[in-house]
Amino acid sequence: MHFDETAYRKLRTDIYGFAYKRLGDHTASEDVVQDSFVRLANYAPDTVRNVGAMLRQIARNLIVDHARLGLRRAEDVPASEIEIPSEQPSQEHAMLQRERMNTVSVIIAAMPRQRREVFILRRLHGLSAKDVAAQLDISPSAVDAHVARAVLSLHRAMASQDEPA
Repeated sequence: MHFDETAYRKLRTDIYGFAYKRLGDHTASEDVVQDSFVRLANYAPDTVRNVGAMLRQIARNLIVDHARLGLRRAEDVPASEIEIPSEQPSQEHAMLQRERMNTVSVIIAAMPRQRREVFILRRLHGLSAKDVAAQLDISPSAVDAHVARAVLSLHRAMASQDEPA
């Protein structure tokens, strides 16, 4: 399954809007978008004819799963049994996060220099596309293209890391 950055951006925007309309939560909607693309990447090449429709169906299923999980959590646990989690993450969680951050760092380091710089300035430092463009002497649309390619690279590389050996 192959599509370019323009198609990715459009599909990403469509799926985010679809999820946000149903969930009303930015973080949950972003999770649905990312999980949808990861699941789509698991399909064999040339098995999906309509990528947009498949992404929408995957997102719909994830939204239903999210709602079911929320209902189950609310109904299954009496208030007296709810444990307030510790402010400190578990050692296992911290270790997994460190490993994930190391993987992401390696992926970012392997990107072409300009794509890496654009991605870091835009996504990690939070600069606007206009500010990044001015700083690197490129157009704002080039900034968007670099960010889209970087995100797509990250998604693909992380998905391949998560595949069973």
